[in-house]
Amino acid sequence: MRARAAFAAVLALAASSCSFGAGVEPSPSATSTTAPAGTTTSIPAGLTPQDRTAAAAAAADYLGAWASFDWALASRFVTGPPAGFTAAHQDWAEGVGASSAAFTVEEVFPADDGAGAVVTFTATIEVAGAGAWEYESSVPVVRAGQRWLVDWSPAVLHPSLEEGDTLRVVRTWPTRAAILAIDARPIASEQSVKVIGVVPEQVEDLTELLAGLEAAGIDPEQARDAIEAPAVQPDWFVPVGTLSESAYPAVADTLDALPGVLVREGTERTRLPSPFADHVVGSTGVMTVELLEALGPPYSATDTVGRSGLELALEERLAGTPDQQVQRVNRYGRMMEVLATFPGTAPEAVTTTLDIDVQEAVEAVIATAPEPAAVVVVDAATGGIRGVASRPLDGFDRALSGLYPPGSAFKVVTAAALLGEGVTPLQVVDCPEEVTLGGRRFTNAGEAALGQIPFVDAFAFSCNTTFAPLATALLDPGELAAAAAGFGFNTAPGLPVPASTPVFPEPADDAEEGAAAIGQGRVLASPLHLATVAAAVAGGGWQPPSLLAGEPPQRTPLSAEVAADLADLMLRVVAYGTGVAAAVEGEEVHGKTGTAEYETGSGLGSHAWFIGYWEGYAFAVLVEGGGAGGTVAAPLAADLVGRLAALPADGGQ
Repeated sequence: MRARAAFAAVLALAASSCSFGAGVEPSPSATSTTAPAGTTTSIPAGLTPQDRTAAAAAAADYLGAWASFDWALASRFVTGPPAGFTAAHQDWAEGVGASSAAFTVEEVFPADDGAGAVVTFTATIEVAGAGAWEYESSVPVVRAGQRWLVDWSPAVLHPSLEEGDTLRVVRTWPTRAAILAIDARPIASEQSVKVIGVVPEQVEDLTELLAGLEAAGIDPEQARDAIEAPAVQPDWFVPVGTLSESAYPAVADTLDALPGVLVREGTERTRLPSPFADHVVGSTGVMTVELLEALGPPYSATDTVGRSGLELALEERLAGTPDQQVQRVNRYGRMMEVLATFPGTAPEAVTTTLDIDVQEAVEAVIATAPEPAAVVVVDAATGGIRGVASRPLDGFDRALSGLYPPGSAFKVVTAAALLGEGVTPLQVVDCPEEVTLGGRRFTNAGEAALGQIPFVDAFAFSCNTTFAPLATALLDPGELAAAAAGFGFNTAPGLPVPASTPVFPEPADDAEEGAAAIGQGRVLASPLHLATVAAAVAGGGWQPPSLLAGEPPQRTPLSAEVAADLADLMLRVVAYGTGVAAAVEGEEVHGKTGTAEYETGSGLGSHAWFIGYWEGYAFAVLVEGGGAGGTVAAPLAADLVGRLAALPADGGQ
C-alpha cells in the first residue's frame, strides 16, 4: 500500500517555520485555541502560541506520512507506537480500498486532561471505485521533551474505531441488464432460478446424493468437485447447480428427499441457446486476473463479468455500478456501523440490431457449410447487422475480424468506378484468355476466353482479363482507390466488438492496379464488410455497419444511374452467370461470386465468396479455402435467401 498516493505540496505555517506534511493543508484556524463545545478552553501552563503551532505541525507531519501511505515514516511522529500500528494503518487502507488520501488540519485546542493538545482534521479519502469519503477526526498530541508527538490510538484513523475494529467496503451489484434483439426480445437476460446447494455435514451417503442430483439434472461430477473443494467448511451451503423455474417442480420431490440438499432462490444469466451469435453476443463468467486488472475498482475477484463479445464490450453499461457502504466491523466480523454510503448507477439494457429469426436462419445455413466459414446479413436500409455467424465456434470471429482477399466480389467496386468513367453496360469489351499488365499475367477461371462480349456479361461471367486491363487503361491514378473508399475500404467499422478495417492500399503500378481491380494483390476485407458492399448497391450508397439499435445512418451515396446499373449487373450474375447456384425460384436475387486466391505455404488456395442482396437484406457468405465461389458459396446463399423468404412478414426488422 506504501506510495499508492504521492503528495508533493509542503505548505508553510504562517506563524512558524514548521511545515505541514505532504498531502496536508492548514485551515485558516489551524492555530486557534477555540475548543469544541463541552471541552475546556483554559490553556495549560506553558502552552504558548509557539507550542500550539508546533503541536499542529506534529499532527501534520503524521498526517502527511499517512497521506503517502508510509507507515514507517508515520511511526516516527508517534510516541510509543503500539505493536499493531502498521497493521492497523494497512488494514484501514485495504479495508476501504483507499487510492489516495488528503488531510486538512482544522483547529488546535487544549486536551481535557491538560496534558497536551488535540488537533482536529478533515480527511478526504478516495475510496477506489466509489468516490470521495470525507470525515472529521482528531489527533491527540503530547510533548515529548523538546518535540510534540502523536498519542496514537485506532480512533485517530476514524473516531468510531475501537480496539479490534476494522473497516470494509460492502458492494451490492444491481441485476445485470439484458441484451435485446431489434424487436426487444431478450437474447441474454437474468432469469429467476432455483440454486441447488449441499450442506456437507448433513450428507448421509455421497454416492446416493450424487445419483439423486444427476436424476434431477445436476452434473454429479461438478457437484462432487464443489462439495470436496479444499476450502469448503462442513456447515457451508455449497452451490452445485441451478434449475429453471419451469424445470424445478418436476424434480422438487427428488431433491427434497436427499439429505443435505437445500434450495434457494437466485438469478442466473440465461441466453438463447448456443450457437446463437456466440461470437458477437459473448458470455459472462467469473472474473479473471486480466479482466480485473483492466476493469479495476469497484470490481473484485469474486464478481461475475462479461467475458467476451457484447457482454464484455458493454460491461459497464450492462452491469451498472454497485451500491457501496463503508462499514465498521468488530473483531468477530459483525457489522457495527455504516460510516459512508455511495449510491450505484442502474444498469442499462442494450438493444442490438440482431433479428432473432434472421440469426436462426444464418445459424441453420452455416451449420451445413464446410468449415471454416462465415455468414453475415445486414439491413440494406440502415446497415444494421441482422445475423452473423462464424465457424468453428472455438475459433476467432471470422465474420467480423477476418481479413481475406475478396477476389471477384470486389468487381462490384471496380464496376462502379468504370461505370462512373463512362463505361456502359452494353459496351462491347474483350475477354481474352490472358493479358499481361506490368509484367504480371492475368487469366480467367479455367483459362476461359469469351472474346468480344458486352460489359454486363464480362461482369456476369467474372472475366478477369476484362476488368484488370480496363481499370489500368480507363481509371486515372487514385480513382480505383477513391471508388474503394466510397465503398468503405480503409474505414474502421466502429462497432463495440472487435471488427477489422477493410484494406485497399494505393496500387504502385499497373500490375498492382490490375490485381486490385479483381480483388487480389493487397486488397483485404471481412465478410461483414463485403455484406455492406452489397448493401451499398441495394440501398443506393455505402454506410458503416451497426450492431446497436438507434445509430443514425451515415450513407455515402452512389449516383442513381450507377446504382441501377450495378443492380442489373448483379441480377445477371444469378440469372445466367457464375452465380446461378444462388438462384431461388420465385425470388429476385442479386449477387456476385468471388474465388479469391491466397498463398497456402505449399501453393495457391482459393476462398469461396458470394455476396448479394434480396429484398431488404444484404449478405456475404465465405467458405475459407473452399474453392470456387459459384459452386461452394452460392448454394449456401440460395439456402439463406430461401430461409429469409420463409420468415414472417412482420419479423424483427
